[in-house]
Amino acid sequence: MVDPLSVQHKIIVVTVTYGDRWHHLAQVIPAVFQQQIVEALVIVDNASSYDINAKISATFPTHLDDIIVLTQHENTGSAGGFSLGIRKAYALQADFIYIIDDDNLPEDQAVLLLYQTWNQLNCTEPSALLSFRYRNLPNLQKAAHGEEIRYFHDKPNSFLGFSIGSLLRKYKRKAVKSISQSTALLPQVKIQQAPYGGLFLPKGTIEHIGFPNEQLYLYADDTEYTYRIIQQGGEILMITASKLCDLETSWWSDVNALNKKWSVPLLEEGGFKAYYSTRNLTWFLWQNLSPNPVLFFLNGFIYLGFLFVMALVSQKLHAYSIILLAVKDGISGKLGKNPKMEKRV
Repeated sequence: MVDPLSVQHKIIVVTVTYGDRWHHLAQVIPAVFQQQIVEALVIVDNASSYDINAKISATFPTHLDDIIVLTQHENTGSAGGFSLGIRKAYALQADFIYIIDDDNLPEDQAVLLLYQTWNQLNCTEPSALLSFRYRNLPNLQKAAHGEEIRYFHDKPNSFLGFSIGSLLRKYKRKAVKSISQSTALLPQVKIQQAPYGGLFLPKGTIEHIGFPNEQLYLYADDTEYTYRIIQQGGEILMITASKLCDLETSWWSDVNALNKKWSVPLLEEGGFKAYYSTRNLTWFLWQNLSPNPVLFFLNGFIYLGFLFVMALVSQKLHAYSIILLAVKDGISGKLGKNPKMEKRV
C-alpha cells in the first residue's frame, strides 16, 4: 500500500448536490477527508433549498479551507453541475479528479487504492478508473463477478438498447448451456461506459475528452462523457477493492423494484426522468452508434410499437406521449433544459 504521506500529486474530489440533501452530504464530507490523500473537495450547489455554506461552517469548521462551494442559482442538472465542478478542479491544477454523487460514500482507502492501481498498472491517458458501487448499478455488479455485460457499443443501431438482431441471437444462445460465474469479485474489470459516481480521472484524460456536455442536462450525460474515453482509445477499469456505498437507490432501480409483471420502467416513471433519459440516450445512440439508419429506425418502430401496446394495457398513454416527444427531440438534436418538463430534479 502506498504511504499517503508520499503522494506527490494533487487529488481533488468533485460532487454535485441539489434540493434538500444535507442528510447525505453531511455523511459524505467527512468520508471524503478520511481518504487522507484528498487535498480539496469541490461542491457544486445546484440551487439547493438551504444555505450549504452555513451548514458547512457550523458542522465542519476544520475543513473550511479545504471545501470550495460553487453556488448555482438554478439547477443545471448533472451535466451542468459536473461540468462546472470538473472545470474548477482542473483550474486548481488537480492531477487527479475523483467524482462522486452527493449520496456516494467512499469507503476506507477508496481513493488511495485507485491512485495506487493507476501507478502499479502504469495506466496512460486517456484512460480512467472506477470505484465499485456494490449497492447499486446491477450491471456493474454482474461485471464485477465475471458476467458478460452487453453494452450499447455491442449493439450498433439499437434503439434505447433494443435490437431485433440481438434478440434473435439471445434466443439462439438459450440452447447453449451457460457457464456458471464465480461468486468471487474480480480485482479489476474492463468496462465500456461508467457513471460519474466513482470515476477517477487523471488530468491528461480530461485534456483528451474535455468536459461533460451541458446540453444533455440530466441522465445519460455520463454515458456520453465516458464513451469519449473509449472513442479516444482509452480504457475504463473498475477496481473492486475501491468501494463506494450508495446511500440511496436510483429511480430506475426503484421502478424495477415494483416487480410488476410486464412492467416497463419508462412507462412506470413517465415524467421528466423518463423524458430526459430517453431523449439523451436516443440522441447519443443516433449520433454515435447508428451506422445503419434504416436498421436503427426499424428497431425503433418495433420497440415503440411494443411500448404502445404496454401503455394501452396499463393505461399509461400520457407517459407514452412523453416518450414519443423525447424520441423526437433526441433525433432532431433538440437538447438543453425543456421548459415543458418543469418538475425540479
